[in-house]
Amino acid sequence: MSYLRIGDLQSIRLTIRSTGHAQVMVILAPNFEERSIQCCTELIELFEGIEQDGSTFEIHWIIFTLQGRHSPTVLDAIKAVNVRRVVQALSEGQHRGRVAHKIVEYPIDPGRFLGELALLMRGVPRINQLIVDYSAIPRNLLSALVEEVAASSNNLGRFPKVENVALLYAWAESYPKAAGPELLGEVVGHFSSLPLRSLLEERDHAEVVIFAAGTTHDAVSLLEALRGNGMGNQIGIHLVNFMNSDNLLESRLKLRNHYTILRDAPLQGVQVRYVFTVRHALAYMRDVAAICGQASEEGLRTLLAIGSFGPKPIAVAAQFVVQEHVEQHGTTSEVRADVLNSRGSQYLSPYSLGARDITVFEYHSTNAASQPPPR
Repeated sequence: MSYLRIGDLQSIRLTIRSTGHAQVMVILAPNFEERSIQCCTELIELFEGIEQDGSTFEIHWIIFTLQGRHSPTVLDAIKAVNVRRVVQALSEGQHRGRVAHKIVEYPIDPGRFLGELALLMRGVPRINQLIVDYSAIPRNLLSALVEEVAASSNNLGRFPKVENVALLYAWAESYPKAAGPELLGEVVGHFSSLPLRSLLEERDHAEVVIFAAGTTHDAVSLLEALRGNGMGNQIGIHLVNFMNSDNLLESRLKLRNHYTILRDAPLQGVQVRYVFTVRHALAYMRDVAAICGQASEEGLRTLLAIGSFGPKPIAVAAQFVVQEHVEQHGTTSEVRADVLNSRGSQYLSPYSLGARDITVFEYHSTNAASQPPPR
């Protein structure tokens, strides 16, 4: 069993240095956001530093351009510039590596996207270190990619055997005050494609975590689904607000959007919590999963559901927490778990401005199942 943990760029350096002639694969998807090229810049510096240390490794770069099905716009022009900047930086860098660039039409079926990736990975028997910059990868593709990578770590997927994984996310400096409209879809489970009402059917106990971030539509729709569910005290509803301690001004603006929901929730028996870092959010989700796990061990038919709205690191963490929960407590009908996301949403405007720090998630396929999940 593999557990997700918080890492950093230096932990990637140590992993590569400790592997003799490591095979390193990097997946990038630059778009029109400035932060979408931040990780590439940092990785080039990292790899050059490792080479100066005398370590030998081989790098395979995969660059995806997700091209919308419409007439070219100014955003497409900015995206093209960023892609060229990445390709040029890789060609001029002192490090050595193979670069593959693929343009795919988006929206794209996640299965086809994974197939394109598998083709580009062909010929690489084993990946000692896989690095994915998901800063600009759409959530539906990201969820499918995370699931496939986890499977490949156990020799069950379409990718080569993956030993070590690092998932990188560059935070934005700020967000436009007036963003374009989004396509809002029904909130359903990633694994089941079922709405929350259906997931609650035939359950004796449920724990539902809802992150009050992103659009108010998502949180409100889930709270509406939970009203009058008839489970009484057998359901725990956790409304969590992510206050990014590194960017409290932006968090305050988002908090204002959810003021009414957060004000009224305690009157409806909903627990309101605040988390201030990604590590804090991951730990809180694992604590809730532990409550659900205890109920499962007592013989109850349980549901763990996490509405992973807000920053994409929250969505990645939620997906791994759900997968850990299922692996620990079985896949029978007595245990049900899912990540809840809006189906069909996408950004239609400049979504972020500038770039800040990088959050790194990592996990290793060689961890023993008996080890407790680190915080």
